Amino acid sequence: MTAGDVLLVASQFGQKLDFFDATTLEKLDTVPDLIAQPHEMAWDGGRRLAYLAHTYRAGAYGEGKPKAHEISVIDADARKVVDVIDVGPYQAPHDVEYDPAADLIYTGVEAGDGRNGIVVVDAATRQVVGNIPLEAPNAHWMCLTPDGTKAYVAHKEAPVLSVVDLRARRQIGTIAAPSGAEEIDCAPDGRFVFAATPMMSLVVDVAQGQLNKAVPPPGTPVPGLVKIDVVTDAVVGRLEFDEYLSALRVAPDGRVLVTEFRFPEPGAAPGGSVRGRVHVVDPERLEVLASIEVDELPFTTRFSADGRTAFTANLKTGSVSVIDLGTYEVTATLDNNIGPGFGGSHGMCLVPARREG
Repeated sequence: MTAGDVLLVASQFGQKLDFFDATTLEKLDTVPDLIAQPHEMAWDGGRRLAYLAHTYRAGAYGEGKPKAHEISVIDADARKVVDVIDVGPYQAPHDVEYDPAADLIYTGVEAGDGRNGIVVVDAATRQVVGNIPLEAPNAHWMCLTPDGTKAYVAHKEAPVLSVVDLRARRQIGTIAAPSGAEEIDCAPDGRFVFAATPMMSLVVDVAQGQLNKAVPPPGTPVPGLVKIDVVTDAVVGRLEFDEYLSALRVAPDGRVLVTEFRFPEPGAAPGGSVRGRVHVVDPERLEVLASIEVDELPFTTRFSADGRTAFTANLKTGSVSVIDLGTYEVTATLDNNIGPGFGGSHGMCLVPARREG
């Protein structure tokens, strides 16, 4: 791991952004009082800026709370918010991606002025310059192919993934995803996209710090990791799991890390908790290489620059589990917002050390 790399971790409910030394794991700084509520981040290496999307004013997906409409611009070296991009009238930007080749920021939105889909922002001017409407509602998670030509979008409960031509700025197809999907990511070599399915059926009570598994609708498929060929946009593999898969990320070496929520058994005492798991999957054979127990409700995952370490944000606990991908062990736990009923650790990005000259 390169000395000087910094891990940025946002707390959705704490409304703050922490800066950790990615080598020593020391907390370096905190930006408090962010706009409600921070979710996902993208990294602009040329400008050394992070783009942090704000999705809701309170609560979580599906609660009907007022939606946010901003992207904060974070100077990673000065460790402060330097601008705010207002994407209104579009609302609830969740995932955010940056394409350096086109110098554009893309964010999926749930709603706004009768429109949805992907909002396109010029990174130089920080102005909204386009919208790519999609047939399915609630563009929640998304990923770009490494060359920036295509995007794949997951829509929570909508039974499809959308395929988008980013250069033509139009939807070019859909991929069946019965009962919806959660996070989606593309492999570094651009050959395959992976998606966590189906959408989680949950009962969320942020105020009481409770999240319980709901009875899924009839016909809901078993939770699974889906593998999609980027050339044909066909599903070419599926790996099933016991519990809902919440988020995933493909490591620099191609291994897929998928996070699994776990819940108390029926009849357990109220307020009980079960630690979550991170599964490491071989992308070719779709076999689990290791299952690593972490804190409650593991969510977003990012990697060190050398790919030897994974960082998984635990949504409920407010912590980040540091995982050695050689030994498949948790080597440390970072305190992002430990203590409240819902700590809300969510979006992360790794900031490479500044190179002089």
